[in-house]
Amino acid sequence: MRPWFQAWWTTFRFRHLVLELLVALSLAFLVWLYTHSRDQNSIDHVQVPVQIQLNPSQRDQYFLETTGTQKVSVSFSGPSMRIRDIRRKLQRGMVQANLTLLIPEERLNEAVFSDTLRVEAEHIAVPPGILAEITDDTPTITVSAHRLTERLLPVKLDYTGEVRVTQMQVEPAAVLVRGPKQVLDHAQALNSRPYALASPTDGATETEIRGQATLASELEGRAIQATPRAVNFRCKVQPRQKIYHLRDVPIHFLCPAQFPWKPRFADERAGKVELRLLGPASEETPPVLAFIDLTASQPFRGRNLEALRLQLPKDFTLVQAAPQVIAFYLDELTVSATAPREQP
Repeated sequence: MRPWFQAWWTTFRFRHLVLELLVALSLAFLVWLYTHSRDQNSIDHVQVPVQIQLNPSQRDQYFLETTGTQKVSVSFSGPSMRIRDIRRKLQRGMVQANLTLLIPEERLNEAVFSDTLRVEAEHIAVPPGILAEITDDTPTITVSAHRLTERLLPVKLDYTGEVRVTQMQVEPAAVLVRGPKQVLDHAQALNSRPYALASPTDGATETEIRGQATLASELEGRAIQATPRAVNFRCKVQPRQKIYHLRDVPIHFLCPAQFPWKPRFADERAGKVELRLLGPASEETPPVLAFIDLTASQPFRGRNLEALRLQLPKDFTLVQAAPQVIAFYLDELTVSATAPREQP
């Protein structure tokens, strides 16, 4: 060996660098080997859905309601080939935790049965050779079983539209409803789904409508099933009516020709009346004429009493009775008086 190479090789700094390089390469290889082996032989912290079902002998008598999340965190480990298989099943949603709820015999008559189920690793079906481990701290799910029952309920048509409905007939008038006992025990009726009723057209005040309405599939937010699912109905509809409150409607006088008296009221307030009318809905105030007819009476000077008469628009009626008689005064006309008679 040449002297210069031997001196270079035996230098302390060079040997130190070579040893550091060998150690670094060894550590890097071990880390790569560990991570590669871990990736192939385990799957960590995967969210797996939880499926809860009733015991087969009780499935037709109850329906289940769960609260909270229905997933658990699970880690899988095993041979590389099995891990690849379980990874494919996870991607397709074929891996889940299956739990079965059995209601004790002494609790079968209760309307609602509640319980808390704990999810265990054995609830997850995995291929042979795969180990499943629940990584959640408290993998529990609260479940409620609602007892199902049947009851005959009257049907009520739920309708929309600017109409007033009369003579409603529903066939059948009552249907058999299957649903939670807790809900059906105090239910009064089963509504249909909203049905739009059209107002009469071409100026008609009333028209007959026949149709079929689908019944609601829920009561108080709970799923129910009605038999039959739809009903036939028949009704008459009129334009929707509205109550109008008319204040300070002036009262007029209807006087015959050559009437020798001048009618007046005791004060301004006495010459007005307040009315409440029921009629077709509109934004406009209905025109109403209130008057006292003096053409067929024999009034006299001073204070008189006469019946109040009203002329209402078509399809309008009084909601409350108007004053039957009105007090007024008649004054004798002077020869020079030229005031015109009031007309309605």
